[in-house]
Amino acid sequence: RESLTELNLLSKKYCLHLDVFEISHSELPDRILMDDLISYGGKMKKLFRLIYTLTYFVSLLPLKLYDLCHGTEFSGMEHNKDTDGRYSYSPSSLFSFPQIKKYIRRYLSNGHGHGILDIGCGKGFVLHFFSSFDFDTVSGIEYNDDLCRTARRNLSCGTKNIIVYHGDATKFLRYADYDTFYLYNPFDQDTLELCIRRILSTLKDNPRRLTIIYCNPLYKDVLIKHGFRAVKHFYYKTTIYIL
Repeated sequence: RESLTELNLLSKKYCLHLDVFEISHSELPDRILMDDLISYGGKMKKLFRLIYTLTYFVSLLPLKLYDLCHGTEFSGMEHNKDTDGRYSYSPSSLFSFPQIKKYIRRYLSNGHGHGILDIGCGKGFVLHFFSSFDFDTVSGIEYNDDLCRTARRNLSCGTKNIIVYHGDATKFLRYADYDTFYLYNPFDQDTLELCIRRILSTLKDNPRRLTIIYCNPLYKDVLIKHGFRAVKHFYYKTTIYIL
């Protein structure tokens, strides 16, 4: 009876009128169970999460092919342990890039008059992607020394001057040079908080509109707390935030 009562409460919440079926309690199985429904829901969630993860790996296949054709090393993950609030490197999913491209062209004048910084740039492929636009400045910052060297090597043959800084994003001193930022969930909530505060501290001397392209935004609440609002949502939860 408690399960039936709970089901009726849910029907009211979601405007489902289960009473039209006129099912008496005696006609129900021994246990129609809300626990069972929740269990099935949990299994479906795990299934969709697995499918979602598989599509991520599929999206990286063109990146591997690009490496084979151009002799670069953009693909591949780094399996070093997460340290100091910083997560190990994984390439960004390419499936969201067509929508990011459309957004930059439409809302950021194809990059003209803007500077972009990839925070946690890894091996540099996203910087290579951004270099195809008209950004005044394309830069990245990477904490891991090996990844930083790989990114510089990958980008050394490009036609556009791309700067890759080696350092700590929470102590970076040149945020004022940029108004657009890209993050693929590079670190934990506390580290992101420090990073966002440092970016916001530059607004006093250099007032400007800020745009953050946040892929897999696990800690979006940090941005929302500081006044950012989401304006676009793309594949792999990539979200555009502005302030």
